[in-house]
Amino acid sequence: MANTDDRGSGADDSPELSTQVVSEDAHGAPHTAEPSSARAAPGQASSRSPLGQRVGRFIPLKLLGQGGMGAVYAAYDPDLDRKVALKLLSVEARHLDEEGGRVRLLREAQAMARVSHPNVIPIYEVGTWDGQVFFTMELVSGGTLADWRREKVRSWREVLATYLQAGRGLEAAHAAGLVHRDFKPANVLVGRDGRVCVTDFGLARPVDNLPLDEHPTVARVPMCSEISRPLNEPLTETGVVLGTPPFMSPEQFRGEALDARSDQFSFCATLYRALYNQRPFDPDELSRAAKALRAGASLDAASLIHAPPAEPRVPAWVSRAVMRGLSLEPDARFPSMGALLEALSQDQHRARARKVGGMAVATAALVGVVGGALWWQSRVCAGAEGLLANSWGPAAKARVSTVFTATGSPLAGDMAARVGQVLDGYVSSWARQHTEACEATRVHEVQPEALYTQRVVCLERRRKDLHALVDALGRVEAAGVEKALDAAYALPSPDDCADVEALAGQQPRPSDPVLRAELESLEGGLSEVKALVDTSRHPQALATANALESRVLAARNPPLTAELRFHQGWLQAVLGEKEKGAGILELAVYDATVGRADRLEVLVLNKLLYVEGERERFEHAARWARLGKATLERLGGDAVLKGDLLVNEANLALMQGKTADARALLEEAAAVLTEALPPGHPKRARVTFSLGRVLLEDGAFAEAVRVMEEALRQTEAAVGPRHLDVARRHQGLSMALRELRQFTRALEHARASVALHRELLGASHLKLAEALDEEGMSLLALDRHEEALKVYEAALSVKLTQLAPDDEDLQYSYDGVGQALLGLGRTREALVPLRKAVAFTGAQEDSLGESGFALARALWKEGQGVEARAEAAKARERFAASGRTSQADAVRAWLEALPPEVKAKPVRGAPRRRR
Repeated sequence: MANTDDRGSGADDSPELSTQVVSEDAHGAPHTAEPSSARAAPGQASSRSPLGQRVGRFIPLKLLGQGGMGAVYAAYDPDLDRKVALKLLSVEARHLDEEGGRVRLLREAQAMARVSHPNVIPIYEVGTWDGQVFFTMELVSGGTLADWRREKVRSWREVLATYLQAGRGLEAAHAAGLVHRDFKPANVLVGRDGRVCVTDFGLARPVDNLPLDEHPTVARVPMCSEISRPLNEPLTETGVVLGTPPFMSPEQFRGEALDARSDQFSFCATLYRALYNQRPFDPDELSRAAKALRAGASLDAASLIHAPPAEPRVPAWVSRAVMRGLSLEPDARFPSMGALLEALSQDQHRARARKVGGMAVATAALVGVVGGALWWQSRVCAGAEGLLANSWGPAAKARVSTVFTATGSPLAGDMAARVGQVLDGYVSSWARQHTEACEATRVHEVQPEALYTQRVVCLERRRKDLHALVDALGRVEAAGVEKALDAAYALPSPDDCADVEALAGQQPRPSDPVLRAELESLEGGLSEVKALVDTSRHPQALATANALESRVLAARNPPLTAELRFHQGWLQAVLGEKEKGAGILELAVYDATVGRADRLEVLVLNKLLYVEGERERFEHAARWARLGKATLERLGGDAVLKGDLLVNEANLALMQGKTADARALLEEAAAVLTEALPPGHPKRARVTFSLGRVLLEDGAFAEAVRVMEEALRQTEAAVGPRHLDVARRHQGLSMALRELRQFTRALEHARASVALHRELLGASHLKLAEALDEEGMSLLALDRHEEALKVYEAALSVKLTQLAPDDEDLQYSYDGVGQALLGLGRTREALVPLRKAVAFTGAQEDSLGESGFALARALWKEGQGVEARAEAAKARERFAASGRTSQADAVRAWLEALPPEVKAKPVRGAPRRRR
């Protein structure tokens, strides 16, 4: 009796009439795909165990599983030095006599041997042992498809991708002329490498009962002369039902001759259960209905095959294909397994649409009336590029180029060209998506009108984003030119508008034309806010967002409200109101959840975890990061969003001093984004450079240099050689090379950084002063004190005009001036800047240690021994506190080397001058 428990547990616990297990788990433990109740009971015939004996040349090692038809052992093949799975007949007396059981097992081997495909278990050899049939096959390390499902919660994309592999195995069997007749999760193996294999062909029969020799044969196996019945010879009488009820087709319940469409039904039954975690039908009800169908009764299929639930969010195109495969009548299903698999692949569907569209155009040029009709159909969806002409065309390109040049930015020409290339590609992608969406509904009729409308609405929002960005670029200032390429890459991809699952969660457009017009106007306003944010015009962006607030809230559209609050919260945080910004971002998370705007929710969570980290609310930030990961999983994954989340998690780890964690997160982020983003994308170089800085912080100096050099190469390729990002890469490389004591190379990169900062930012910018500090450090290390003094004095001059006297950024320049004067022997002059340097007690401990030790040496040379020893002791403590043990040891050695008389008799009176 079939188990009709339909609680949705996901376990395939129904009695099965034939089971084969040829797998081990990761620890070598056997998987038994059939419950113990299916094993031979007392009083039934059973074979003696082959353990401890040889079966042919094979040495059985342990029992992996046992079912009603056979037992499976892990075995060793000494001739080929490999482990195999060995299946040996285990007759169940109440069903078959021994002769019939042996024939069935041989038939299984014949069936499997006829198929050579990566998703079908291969047969190695067939023979007899102790009057029983055995065969050997590949031993798969892993478990069954049922085990795979139970390991963890799987997204619909994971489920579909894995089941499609099994479907291809079935398709290969059908191509070889076989019908499986018992497809179910327990008869599919999933290896540890992710490979999926269909097995257990014990009930397989040739399609249409054609003779064996009339079907394509890929592989042959040796036949046992006394039991070598043909594969197509029946073993059961007409009307006898074999199979597993929860996955059997109606015609299988009726005991009719089966073809490949029966396997299609079983496949869809297993896929339905995996996607929705419940059975598509009650086996007992379907069995009774199947018999009624044979009697000519009229049945309501909807009452037998349950409609898919609303959750989890499985795309409509998947649900439609599965439900068609579950049609009660074979003729209503797909014509072949291949057609079903194609329908279940969105990527294949898109490729087919493009191919058909291309064929239609070609045919129109070559044939007459039919070709003309196809050509006319294709024109229905032509002209998508023209829809963006007002947003990005020759006039807009010329305007942006002129505005860039007028800013006087040295980057203007190169950046205008690079932005133009990105936006050209964006327009092409948008037009392609628009054309495909139209053709799928208007020409090929494979997409419902409602989905076409959703895709067009999505693409229209992308058009507004593009229009707003081009408008912002047409009013950009010099500082915005540097950000222009990032802003172009930040446009939401038109390819997202082909994501059927995401579109299914969209709120429908209001039917009222006034409300619909208001919604479209608000979307345009928010596109303008985004463009202002992406071009770093933050105060203007916040003012624009705040002006929209009352209208957005009145619209009562959660995704739109979430988008507004996303911008408001982030802008508040950027402009210094971090607490207020975090509160608004949190509201945006809730709005995005209500509106099922998963992609937007992850964007908000990314910003929120960063802001909370800046506020040192690390536990809160970690929770938002976990929610971001969970939302990504519900979304079905997105490589770019995942990469951004990993980067912000790395920032959070750095804020807590967890450099090892930050390194691991950035390494993963770099791998993810390198795969997901085009080679010229600036974000790839940025993540690589961040990884280099973490390696530098972690003390892996040589590796840091290697990674930073790669970041420099990527950055120059992305934004050109004259960009502030390139200047930052040179500066980071200088720091890393100094740690390796490669001071000459460090100086080259430091001077390259200074030159770019001066060219791009001018002679009075604070960033130039910081670059000058780095150049000075390399000069000091090379004992080029005169040059170092000039560089540090220039840096200090810039800082004093723009910073408050107590700003800690002054510490580095004061220290540099003092160290250079000390190196020149001008110790009396060095005391003043060095005393100022150590007065910034909030500066980093190691920096204060450097300044303090230099001050101690200057004091000593000026005869102020007591103060010199005191400053040296403080410096040693600061080096020790910052983990700089070698510097601490150097200070201790210097103190111990002082003459004893100086230790006992502190210098009194006026200090001596040393020059």
